[in-house]
Amino acid sequence: MLRSTPVKIGMTVFKHKLIQNIHLSTATSGVQMVMLVRSGKEYFTDFIEREAKSQKLRLVVNGSFIDLSATASFKVKVFGGPLTANESLTLGRVIQDGRLLDGTEEEGKFYFSQNDYGAEKFSAGSGVAPASSCSAIGGLAPIIVDGLAYGAQNLYKLGVPDDAPLTGDVSSTHAPHLVQKSNAMFKDILARGLTVGKTAIGYNNLKKSLLVVSQAHGVEGISAERVQQLFTGHGADSAVFLDCSDSATLYFDGEFKVSPGKDKNEFLKVAVGFK
Repeated sequence: MLRSTPVKIGMTVFKHKLIQNIHLSTATSGVQMVMLVRSGKEYFTDFIEREAKSQKLRLVVNGSFIDLSATASFKVKVFGGPLTANESLTLGRVIQDGRLLDGTEEEGKFYFSQNDYGAEKFSAGSGVAPASSCSAIGGLAPIIVDGLAYGAQNLYKLGVPDDAPLTGDVSSTHAPHLVQKSNAMFKDILARGLTVGKTAIGYNNLKKSLLVVSQAHGVEGISAERVQQLFTGHGADSAVFLDCSDSATLYFDGEFKVSPGKDKNEFLKVAVGFK
């Protein structure tokens, strides 16, 4: 499949504001998503700062959920210092220009993808990230997919049959009444409360507008449900949670607005950049 090459129609406009510990970053007009995968032995923040300058990225956030072997976890806890990149297992595929950069196929999770640079078309979906994407990241938790909101339970319009399930898949009888789909990963983030770190990205295809929501770990912030409402208010067609907790990282215009925890800084390896 042919993919569009990056073409700048006009100057992308980036904005950032902080409202009660919540960082809201937006980008409009010609935004491009760039996947970054650390390959050397360096701190995650050093990697982001270098790549942001090299690739002229205005905005960078942390990416995929990461798994560690028992040996790697021991090294982080006892010795400190950055792990080599191959000691961190990326949960979900990472794709740039149709090429697999890193990651595994994760069942039951979601992806976020820029399908076309020229048309600025973004989407989210269930399953593995499409190999044909201009850029994509998988293994994520859904917030909005094809305009349908996700949450802790299924919610329906008035008039739905009484036997409509509160969680899980719904039948063809109930599907037309669905206004929110349940998801276990979303429910887990919601259960962790207001102080858990959060990183979420979403896109409004009609207005060609990116929204990034970031919250540092350990500060009084907002719930996962409130994050969903922010993307709904933005008119996002698609939105996802990236790795949360103390993985939360936000780099904007040459400055870290949100930094990862000490241990996470030693082994995180995937970031999502925008220019």
